[in-house]
Amino acid sequence: GSVMNIADLKVEDIDFVRMADGLSKIARFNGAYSRVIGIYSVAQHSVMGARALYREKTNQVLAAYFLLHDGHEYIIGDQPRPTMKLIGHHAEHMQEGAGAMFAFAVENMKASIDVVIHRAAGFPPLAEFPNYARDVAEMDDRMLRAEGLALFGPKAAAHLPAKNLKPPELKEPVDKAWPPDVAKEKFL
Repeated sequence: GSVMNIADLKVEDIDFVRMADGLSKIARFNGAYSRVIGIYSVAQHSVMGARALYREKTNQVLAAYFLLHDGHEYIIGDQPRPTMKLIGHHAEHMQEGAGAMFAFAVENMKASIDVVIHRAAGFPPLAEFPNYARDVAEMDDRMLRAEGLALFGPKAAAHLPAKNLKPPELKEPVDKAWPPDVAKEKFL
């Protein structure tokens, strides 16, 4: 719906309505789950995690950072962790060290987009707040574990992070997908 130079994003390129719309249509885990009808979207993940983080920490800014933590995906899409690891594995077979370079490039790309998103939201880059960055990353792992168990069942447990962290305080079940229009509205 728009033209932008994603290698040189500007604050004015960021459109939170388009972000909400795009994230509400992107399925977590590439939609590979069978325990939910509909799309468990990146927008739903972001809203549910932000709400849980707010309940636990009562910090609106921290919750907002979580809400936006996957915002870059409305621009570049969502590639699940196993896919990224597989690409890195194949890159490593092509040239020693290429897997690590690939992982670094992907993280750098996401971070550069996130900086622009945060500025568009009126926030400093998350990297300036290491405690917030840690809390956001931890909640992302906790959400991933809760989502993986709910959407794939107990056999997924061995492949999920955060075994020793407490589950997020969710008020709604993960396996009840929100329709895209609802996910968009809640994200906004």
